[in-house]
Amino acid sequence: MATTTLMPLDPALSPQHVSRVLTISADLLPREVVAARRARRTRGCVLALVALVLVALGGWYMHADQQLRSATSELDSTTAEARTLQRKQSDYSNVVNVQAETGTIAKQLSVLLASDLPWATLIDTLRDTGSDAGVTVEGLSASLNATGTGTSGTGALPSSSGAPTIGTITVTGSGPDKPSVARYVDALATLPNVANPYLTSVAESAAGGVQYRLTVDITAQAQCGRFTTKCKTTGGN
Repeated sequence: MATTTLMPLDPALSPQHVSRVLTISADLLPREVVAARRARRTRGCVLALVALVLVALGGWYMHADQQLRSATSELDSTTAEARTLQRKQSDYSNVVNVQAETGTIAKQLSVLLASDLPWATLIDTLRDTGSDAGVTVEGLSASLNATGTGTSGTGALPSSSGAPTIGTITVTGSGPDKPSVARYVDALATLPNVANPYLTSVAESAAGGVQYRLTVDITAQAQCGRFTTKCKTTGGN
């Protein structure tokens, strides 16, 4: 039969002492190793930052190079277009010269024909005004002053429109009665291109109605033309 012998506990090793964990620690690494590790970490950070800067510079360079290529391509396209336009201008240089000469001629004609008097327009004005008054214009006889402009002769009347007179027209025609002839004279007095209408004679016609004869001065406002002031009739429709 086996027996177990119980040994007495050492009073110096109580259960509290046996379960207690010692908190003693010590850094046994040499300072050179710690400094080397810190240097490696610092060097890694610097290299990463340098790499990041290099990547940013590379991206900026690629963007700038792309912009430069685009600008160069646009410049080449614009230069080619300009050369094409220059060739076209050279091809149509004769047309451009003709246009310039035409403009010069038009300016010279506007000066040369500044005192031009379009008789057709003036005759249409006198006839249309007569039609509105109820009379018919059958004959016209005109003469211009010696200078072409301005009132000439000591017996000439001043223009009722305020414009200088440049000539005289004698109008003959017929009408149904004397009041119609009077309306025609009054209507002529309102026109800007003629002035001072004066009835010289009116007589009964054997065929019925009356025959009239009047004179009217031509004013400077009747002067117009293609290269000066646009002509337009001032009486009737």
